[in-house]
Amino acid sequence: MKPKQIIPYFSMDNPYDVVYRNSSTSFPVKPHTHNALEIYFTLTNLPNVLLNDTVSSVSKGSLIVIPPHYVHQLFNQNLTVYERYIITINSNWLNTVLDKQTELMSYASYTSLPTIVRLSNSDISILCDKLDNYLQNHSTSSLSRYADFFSILSILDAAITKGLNKNLSVKLSISQSQKNVNEIISFINKHLTEPLTLDTIAANFYLNKDYLGRLFKEHTHATIGHYISVQRASLAQNMLAEGQTVSEVQEKLGFSSYSYFFKFFKKMTGISPSQYRKNNILD
Repeated sequence: MKPKQIIPYFSMDNPYDVVYRNSSTSFPVKPHTHNALEIYFTLTNLPNVLLNDTVSSVSKGSLIVIPPHYVHQLFNQNLTVYERYIITINSNWLNTVLDKQTELMSYASYTSLPTIVRLSNSDISILCDKLDNYLQNHSTSSLSRYADFFSILSILDAAITKGLNKNLSVKLSISQSQKNVNEIISFINKHLTEPLTLDTIAANFYLNKDYLGRLFKEHTHATIGHYISVQRASLAQNMLAEGQTVSEVQEKLGFSSYSYFFKFFKKMTGISPSQYRKNNILD
């Protein structure tokens, strides 16, 4: 029996997480979002990385920076061992720590775009040592644990900022097949507030719907229906965080009733839209 996918919601009680994995997976993690900043440090080449509206390959030694609410999927290949560190930070907690009057970690905001930064061999070695030391020595909360975490965050911030300032972000490697999928994703994202079906999308691209579904799933490990749902939930989260009311969001996204929107949102995020708005509304 396939394990149930856990809804990735990060609370203030558990403000950040650092994990190392060098393993395979028997099933893909479908496209999803977090109410958190995710910094994914891959030590293995990844053939199909989905970042919001783009599928591409990403080479080992790269930092993949994913702001809150961006749809992503970083799964490598079924039953293939792949090595990575994942740092996830609750967005609200991060806002309480950083000075809002500065531009510290601007790439972590709701309005930022995902980015990929390639590290030098020396930076890879330093970061791996820091992360390994943290994971080996800090199993429980302590002041030294927080100090070491912020030391890691400082190294990451310097690497990401350098990459962005010097335009060292990785040039995406996109195959023709991935380009075709990206065009489909772009069409979906432009019509999220309208009725979307596999038939209407296939007709727009003059493709057989079965072929379209197989092509999409090959590169995203999800059905088109799932991707549409995740993107609509992501858009709803951003709108609620910006201060729009639940009713406004429901109407703008084309949901016929509040109850339908409520059930959809809670299924996708784990909490009600009103509670999400209360917890995440931006000042």
